[in-house]
Amino acid sequence: MRRNVFLLAGVMAAGAVLAQDDPAGGFRGLFIHDECMGENVEQPDTCLHAHTHEKSFTFGGRPGVVYDVTLRVRGLFEPTRIEGGKAPDAANPWFVVGGEDKSTDYSQWHIDVSSPAASYTLNNYPRVSHTIYKEDFQVTIPVAAGAKVLIQTVDSNDREIDNGAKGRSDRQQILDDVASKPPNGQVLRMDVLAVKAR
Repeated sequence: MRRNVFLLAGVMAAGAVLAQDDPAGGFRGLFIHDECMGENVEQPDTCLHAHTHEKSFTFGGRPGVVYDVTLRVRGLFEPTRIEGGKAPDAANPWFVVGGEDKSTDYSQWHIDVSSPAASYTLNNYPRVSHTIYKEDFQVTIPVAAGAKVLIQTVDSNDREIDNGAKGRSDRQQILDDVASKPPNGQVLRMDVLAVKAR
């Protein structure tokens, strides 16, 4: 089940507080690498990894103002499955607002925002599989000044689908302009395209 962003306030409070002149600075060039920590001999196309990776910050801006933040999201992800969420863009059905995680033994990549309160999944697919999906899409999300933002990947087990594995057509992928060689494990990169006050 989706973790409530408000329960993570203690973690997020440790994140940077951003200035009014660059409220979305915490998103700029954000990079998370869910790195392989060892081989999984039982499933050679997977590797051992840490269960959770996260980055957090407090959104800046003018008090009382909500901003529409347009992000470019790039990633090499394994699939998860969300039920009850909404995909606001039919062209990007893997981006889902709300819902509940139904495949907790697969990594869930998401953004949690405290105000307006919402949780955004970045890797929702109709079914889970041992597949690496390369994504590059744009989304616009509302974020209020002073909101707590948490970007994380969470997995209930100690193995992940490994982009670094060889011998399959979906492996050894790279994110252009981010890495010059295929990373192992899975990765997320975010860039800010626009920030507009409502």
